[in-house]
Amino acid sequence: MKGSTLFADVSEWQPPLPDDYPYRWVSIRSNDGAYRDRRFEADWATARRMLDDGRLVGAIVYAVVRPNWEESLGAHLELQGEDRPDVVTMAVAGSWNGRITGDHSDDFNGFVAGASAWRGGTVGERPVRCLGYLRPNDIGIWPGLPDVPFIVPSFGTPPDFSTAPELGRRYVAQHYTDGAGHRADLPQGYGKVHCDMNIALGRDPWQLGDVLGTTEIPVD
Repeated sequence: MKGSTLFADVSEWQPPLPDDYPYRWVSIRSNDGAYRDRRFEADWATARRMLDDGRLVGAIVYAVVRPNWEESLGAHLELQGEDRPDVVTMAVAGSWNGRITGDHSDDFNGFVAGASAWRGGTVGERPVRCLGYLRPNDIGIWPGLPDVPFIVPSFGTPPDFSTAPELGRRYVAQHYTDGAGHRADLPQGYGKVHCDMNIALGRDPWQLGDVLGTTEIPVD
């Protein structure tokens, strides 16, 4: 979609990230709690090459944050090995069908603070190059949202923020499909790979980077 940014989520559930990946951003999984994604090393190497030669404008490295947030953070940082100014951290939070309940803001915010410190600290009180991922219906597990952008999953339709207006104010992109046909007017993956896809509506790749703290908008 013209003027917007599409990007895929890539993990061990997909083939390794290919050199002909067509989008200007990518989101790759580093870990789920203490579990380390089996394809991350290969995907991370490919993403760095594509960032270095300009095929990618930016990359998101995401971790599913569990209540053992220190382990989640340790694995996330160790797997990357280096911070890059064109890469951001995403903290993925979920109730996992009711298995996680109650307010876990301290866990998620601890992870964000640790990742932000590694990536350079804060600008004012805002964490640097970090974002979150949360469903509006899961706001109860993370009611104390940090001042970071959020990707919000909502398959097929725009997110409904009536129960989570603070999340709506931080909304930057929609996770619109799992590759199974939701939003059939938009790509369901890349090449022959069907996968989770996201759209930053109304933001080109450099504008998305400006929001996430990786780039400045080019000036002619």
